[in-house]
Amino acid sequence: MRCKTRILLVLLVMGLNLAACQSVNQEYLKNFEVVWQTVNETFPDPAFGGVDWKAVHDRYRPLIGAAKNDEEFFLTLNRMLWELNASHSVVMPNKLMFNLDRAFAEGDIGIDVRLIDDEVVITRVKPLSPADQAGLRPGDILRSVDGATIQQIDEESKVFQMPPYNDRADAANRAMNVLICTYGQPGTRVSIVYQDDRGEHQVDLVRTPREGKSVLVEGVPPGFLEVESKRLANNIGYVRFNRFDPALLDRLLAAVDEQADAAGLIIDIRGNDGGFFGVRKALLEKLVRERMLFVRQESRRGADEIYLEPAAKIYSGPVVILVDEFSASSSEEFAGGLQAIGRVVIVGNRTPGKVLIADVKQLPDGATFVFPVAITRLADGTVLEGRGVIPDIEVALDRALLLQGRDSQLEAAFDYLKQK
Repeated sequence: MRCKTRILLVLLVMGLNLAACQSVNQEYLKNFEVVWQTVNETFPDPAFGGVDWKAVHDRYRPLIGAAKNDEEFFLTLNRMLWELNASHSVVMPNKLMFNLDRAFAEGDIGIDVRLIDDEVVITRVKPLSPADQAGLRPGDILRSVDGATIQQIDEESKVFQMPPYNDRADAANRAMNVLICTYGQPGTRVSIVYQDDRGEHQVDLVRTPREGKSVLVEGVPPGFLEVESKRLANNIGYVRFNRFDPALLDRLLAAVDEQADAAGLIIDIRGNDGGFFGVRKALLEKLVRERMLFVRQESRRGADEIYLEPAAKIYSGPVVILVDEFSASSSEEFAGGLQAIGRVVIVGNRTPGKVLIADVKQLPDGATFVFPVAITRLADGTVLEGRGVIPDIEVALDRALLLQGRDSQLEAAFDYLKQK
C-alpha cells in the first residue's frame, strides 16, 4: 500500500511538473506569436530583405515551444529576429540575464576603450576617476578583467550579438563587451591587468557611481549622460556628448550658442549611441541657414518628409563632426544627414549602420520589444542602415599617439578647420 501511495505521489508530482512546463511553453508561444506578427505587419521592407518570414515562423515555433527556461526562450526569440539582419530589433527580458545587469550597472572605473589593431585599448581616462588615480592612461592595453582574458570575454559574448553584422559593429561590440566587464555596483572591486610601455601591471580598483543617469524609454535600461563644451586653440569650438537625450537638450543648444563667434566648430559624437528625434532636430536647426528637406522616413504606411527650419540663432561657420564605430542610430542620421546636404565634413571611422526608426511595446510577459518601423533615407537618397556614415577624412585612432596624450582623429578635425 505504501509503495502504491508513493507511486501515485510520484505520478502526481510528475503531472504537476508537466502541467507547469506546458503552461510556461504556452506563455513562450504567446509572446513568440506577438513578436512574429508585429514584425510581419510593421517591418519597413515588405520583402523582409529577401528572408522568407513565414518559413522563419514555422522553423522557430517548435524551438520556442521546446525552450527549457527563460534564457533559452529569449535567446531563441532574438535569434529569430536577427535573421533579418536589421538594427533596432531586440526583445529585452523583464528580468536581468545575458549580463544585462552588468551592462547597465551604476558603477565604473572611469575609462573608455576602442579596438585598435585587434587590441582593446584605453582611449580616455576620466580625471580623478579610480583608473586615473591608479595610473591608467590612454594607450594602455587591457589584458584581463577579474581574471577573464580578453579572448575569454570575446567568446562568452558571442551568445548575444545583435545586428548589423559588419566589421565596424563587430569592433564596437568586442570593445564594449570588455568595457561592460569593468562595470558593477558602486563600491565593489574589480581587478584589471593592463599593459603600458613598461610591461604588464595588475591593479584592484573600487568602482564609483556613474553620473548623468537617464531613462529614455520605460522598460529600456538607462544611459549615463556626458556633455563637454570648450574652446580649443585657433578659436575653434568643441562640443562632445554621448546621447541625444532630452535631459541634455538645453545644455547642447547653449553649448552651440557659446561657440557663436568660433572660427570653426567640432562636434564630437564618437561613442554617441543615439536617442530622440526631437533632440537631434533641434540641434540640427542650429546649424542650417535655410529651410530644407533633411530625411525621408519610409514605412509600410508611406513616406514622411522631415524638413529643417533654421533656429532663431544659428552657428553658420564651418563644422566638422567626429564619428566612429560607436556612433549609432540618431548620431548616424545627424552626421550623415548634414553630410548629405553639404553642411559638414565628417572625420573619423566609418559608423556601423544602425539607422532604422523603431517603436517599443510590452509583451504579455512584461518583456520589452523594440522593433523597426521605418527606413531613413537621406536628402541625397542614401540609406544608412547597414552602410553607415563614410567619413570625408578617414582617420583611425593611433595607440602610439594616445600614449603621448594625442587624439589623431581630433587633431585631423582641428587641422582641417585651421586650414579653412
